[in-house]
Amino acid sequence: MSDKIQSEYDFLNFSKDKSVRSLTNGEFIEFSDKIIKINKYGFKQERNIIITDKAIYNLKKNKIKRRIDLKVVQGVTLSKVSDEFVIYCMDDDYDYRYISAKKKTIVEILAKYFYNIVGSELKLFELNVSSLSTFVTSKKEKLSSKSKSHMPNINPISIGEYIYGTKSQINIQKKQATVKKTGKINNAKVKLEDFNIISTIGRGSCGKILLVKFKDQNDFYTIKSMRKDQILSENIIENILTEKNILSEGQCEFLLKLSFFFKSKERIYFVTPFMKGGDLFTKLKKEGHFSEELVRFYAAQVAIALQNLHEYGMAYRDLKPENILIDEDGYIKLCDFGASVHFQGTKKENSFAGSPEYASPEMIAQEGHTVMSDWWSFGILIYELLFGITPFYNKDKNRMFELIEIGELKFPKTIKIGEEEKPLKVSDDAKNIISKLLAKNPGERLGKKGINEIKTQPFFNVLNFDTIKIKKIKAPSKPKFDENNPTENFDEDYVKMPTTESPVQNWIEDYEEWFNEFDKDQDDENA
Repeated sequence: MSDKIQSEYDFLNFSKDKSVRSLTNGEFIEFSDKIIKINKYGFKQERNIIITDKAIYNLKKNKIKRRIDLKVVQGVTLSKVSDEFVIYCMDDDYDYRYISAKKKTIVEILAKYFYNIVGSELKLFELNVSSLSTFVTSKKEKLSSKSKSHMPNINPISIGEYIYGTKSQINIQKKQATVKKTGKINNAKVKLEDFNIISTIGRGSCGKILLVKFKDQNDFYTIKSMRKDQILSENIIENILTEKNILSEGQCEFLLKLSFFFKSKERIYFVTPFMKGGDLFTKLKKEGHFSEELVRFYAAQVAIALQNLHEYGMAYRDLKPENILIDEDGYIKLCDFGASVHFQGTKKENSFAGSPEYASPEMIAQEGHTVMSDWWSFGILIYELLFGITPFYNKDKNRMFELIEIGELKFPKTIKIGEEEKPLKVSDDAKNIISKLLAKNPGERLGKKGINEIKTQPFFNVLNFDTIKIKKIKAPSKPKFDENNPTENFDEDYVKMPTTESPVQNWIEDYEEWFNEFDKDQDDENA
């Protein structure tokens, strides 16, 4: 990690202490502070605490007493009337009881990185007691075969409810989206009842992707349904608002457009045109890999779309075959802009986003990344479409991250399709552009001068980008579409899922004003 990158919550400046950084294996230090640990006898001990993107460290002076991998954290209990909190650990790891005036910051950071690693929300329990001594499982109890966790037997609260609290607190702490708004959504007053729901065709982090028909027009559309409670609990309201703005304001032919937007009491809905060819992931899974001609055709459009986002001031950060849709003519559209982030000047972003297989070395190292991470992902995409696998893939995610950062780029000579191993010949021009895009150092990576230096690469010599932009080139592969079987180009695992929406529990209407920002363009248009 660069010495220049430091979290604002690193109160002890440990990221600048080489000895401490070596103890934490170079992990990104998000939080450090002095803390009070209460031992099994009730004695209070002064300790230092570090929270990285992977673990919690308990230090006595500058010596590690214990490291808790975030993967083994089960939940946190918090006192409503004191600064006490308990961190629960699974298996034979005993629980920790702490006192800190910064417990809210600690919990918010824990929840963020826990979700990044585990993919689910951290369980939080709040109790109206000052001492949490009876809610701690000791080391001795953990080792006992009859051991039972002392987590409270109550319903957990969401991270959004804990962090943002009451309506008055929301007004103070609400974040504003950073996306510049330049246009309006051509939005009619629609509701879910205006559509006939046909099938599920995908799933997002906060709900389902549905294939529908608009009753008045009998036209196919796609609806992305998102639960408000999950959006708040995962603290991604700004991400969803960013996605709405890109969908409604994007000026590129190869970016998905928003047709309608509406809300219900419990959900928000994005309605977009139905892409009859499905997505590249499903197509790639069926075919194993693509020809260079087809990869070149798709890659040119992706490059144009990325450049458009970059000129708009955005980094996409979630390029992968699942997020590339195919229209009825065989052309593509990027979708799912929830991970996109707005860049200003020389600012760098430290958060992790997107698929681990497509993450750039600088994103993994938490050194701060820019739009150059998109061009790295672009190189990974070309490789996967040609070879049927990403170049640094490993079942062990930590090993995969290590390979991304320092591993050698290799080009296989064979490809496995089903049970059969077949020879695979890929041109030197293709290998050359991939190698330049996958330069570990973003300062040496192809794309630093934008699309102009990419489209002049020999790999693209046979394509005219201006002709691609106006869709005057016949697609090398045009999808088959049967109106009686409209889901045939989508993953059957999703198609088999029920279309019914899962119930929302305990929606608190005080939070509704968080979603008023989504209505501004809509209200202006309908005024």
